[in-house]
Amino acid sequence: MNDAERKYLAKFIYESDAIENIRDDVDLLERQIAEGKKDGHVGAMLLLESLAQRGNGDSLVNKGLICQIQGLITAEQHLKPGGPRLPKEKVGKYRKTNVLVLNGSGGGRKCPNLESVPTLMNTLLKEIRKWQKGVKNCKSGSNICTVADFHFIFESIHPFADGNGRTGRALVWYLFKYAGIKPFIFTNCDKHETYYLCFEKYEAMRRYFMRKMGFGIRTLPIRHTQGEPAQ
Repeated sequence: MNDAERKYLAKFIYESDAIENIRDDVDLLERQIAEGKKDGHVGAMLLLESLAQRGNGDSLVNKGLICQIQGLITAEQHLKPGGPRLPKEKVGKYRKTNVLVLNGSGGGRKCPNLESVPTLMNTLLKEIRKWQKGVKNCKSGSNICTVADFHFIFESIHPFADGNGRTGRALVWYLFKYAGIKPFIFTNCDKHETYYLCFEKYEAMRRYFMRKMGFGIRTLPIRHTQGEPAQ
């Protein structure tokens, strides 16, 4: 990884944490990336970077990988300003409680019941692995929309007690890299005006992704809504 790539990855981590009101030192992140840190948020991203470069059957998304990434990201979050200490039983494991996701206006949405999380995640992971196996045969715009849909569903399911946003954005980075696409950076400054609003419907998330990738407003492929997760 060259200097420009390290800076870009450090910026991605910095902004992803900032969205959750967790503060980083971007210079420290760059040094940790250069040193190949194995744990924490940096370790999670470097693991995904390595898997994306490998790009084979061993790199397909599965429950173990997702839980590992969430575990790496959340295990050390209390060492950063704004990061709460997470109980061990909530690190690297699907949630064992029902959750309500709050939005910037003070409202919120209920996530699927905890008993349904394993089934919903199994379905999602099966779909994304199928896409991974045929990704090279798909057009760039279609791949961007697929990753947007994955992010939308993942965050709608909210499989973990904490770290869903950072884990989900890390997986977006990974899936884009797996598809040979340079990831965009989710930014804290626009989270209330654009990013959070995209969790209301698939099309909004797709348009957000396409704009971030420089495609502008365009006609997007229609997603069938049968079997969408409960909002």
